[in-house]
Amino acid sequence: MGKYKTLILDGKTTEKLVNTKDGIREIEKVFRYLGEGKTQMPAKVYIHLDKFNGDFRAMPAYVGPMNSCGIKWVNVHPGNRKKGLPTVIAMIILSDPATGFPLSVMDATYVTALRTGAAGGVAAKYLARKDSKSVALVGCGAQAKTQLEAICEVLSIKDVRVWGVTGSEAAAFKRGFPKKRSFRIEIASTVKSCVEDSDIIVTTTPSRKPLVRSEWIKPGAHINAIGADARGKQELDPRILKKAKIVVDSWEQASHSGEINLPLKKGQLTKKDIYADIGEVVSGAKKGRTNGREITVFDSTGLAIQDIAIANLLYKKARKSGKGRYMEFRRV
Repeated sequence: MGKYKTLILDGKTTEKLVNTKDGIREIEKVFRYLGEGKTQMPAKVYIHLDKFNGDFRAMPAYVGPMNSCGIKWVNVHPGNRKKGLPTVIAMIILSDPATGFPLSVMDATYVTALRTGAAGGVAAKYLARKDSKSVALVGCGAQAKTQLEAICEVLSIKDVRVWGVTGSEAAAFKRGFPKKRSFRIEIASTVKSCVEDSDIIVTTTPSRKPLVRSEWIKPGAHINAIGADARGKQELDPRILKKAKIVVDSWEQASHSGEINLPLKKGQLTKKDIYADIGEVVSGAKKGRTNGREITVFDSTGLAIQDIAIANLLYKKARKSGKGRYMEFRRV
């Protein structure tokens, strides 16, 4: 037998090994490393497959303090639900920085949902009002679930309103949470009734035109803009961005494919309108929320360092617990 083997982790195993609390802790940590300049992360590479209404993304990263390096290969195909497949399907190769040997190959569909939700939780911790009690979810897919779970880990949420393209989608989302929970869930019939007077708003749709209007946003609200993660996508009225404190996860990515991409292209925003990236806020280089009336927006496109941070934790937990199976790709 060869000396070196690669640990294979399937989706069911990854879901059992890490939870929302784990995700928030690791994502907050890696955002701090980002702000301190201790990571390497080229902007994600896109392959746009307009013919198939989807795209692929290649996302490499190195996190120095975690001694962890790898790459995620992930798609987004909004039409997959009709085919019985997840909208997002992902794989991660985690490698040894010292040798390049592939330590693990793992399903990363759950990792992607978890780390994006955790990023929203970290953003809410630094940017939302501490007394926030209500959350509006515009979109009710898998990402809305992890966003809500993460926000509830960092703030005491009491009321949740959810809007979906169809009422049945929103009803299914509501049924997905246990009856005994710390918050109430109400199904909203319109986006307006969903977001009005909400402390925190989360948008997780694939929309290519604004869904959330500026006049519906109250002073002091925080918005996690999650759905716009590819060129041409847009969920927010640009007037919201003009009056908000905007924090991006990465300028390079957000300017190309985040919520700010179209407003920048149309001249409705400039780089000067961007307050900070999330690494600067978490590391303390820049302050987050500074008063109770400012509107804050977190433009999340998803960073490779997030994936590698969670993959690193998964690998360590799997080895410690004896989970997964080993494969010898090449005899060494």
